Amino acid sequence: MTYRISRAKAVSTKETRAAERIAKILNEDMGINLEAVGYHMVRNHPPIVWHRLEVLSLTAGEEYDIMIDEMNGVTHGSKFLR
Repeated sequence: MTYRISRAKAVSTKETRAAERIAKILNEDMGINLEAVGYHMVRNHPPIVWHRLEVLSLTAGEEYDIMIDEMNGVTHGSKFLR
């Protein structure tokens, strides 16, 4: 399980800038075959690259689920731990 970053006012950090660049790359050409990109990523780059992409994907999925639950009024765990 990955850690959760609390929601705060948007600031420009290394992480937010990286997220913007990755999103821009993924949205530039919607016709790009992401499976082929994954194939070439594994074949042509060290494993750490796609392991980090996996962490990014899992974290994004978890954050999306939490965001949707918060929009629907569902709380997670003890409110004292937040």
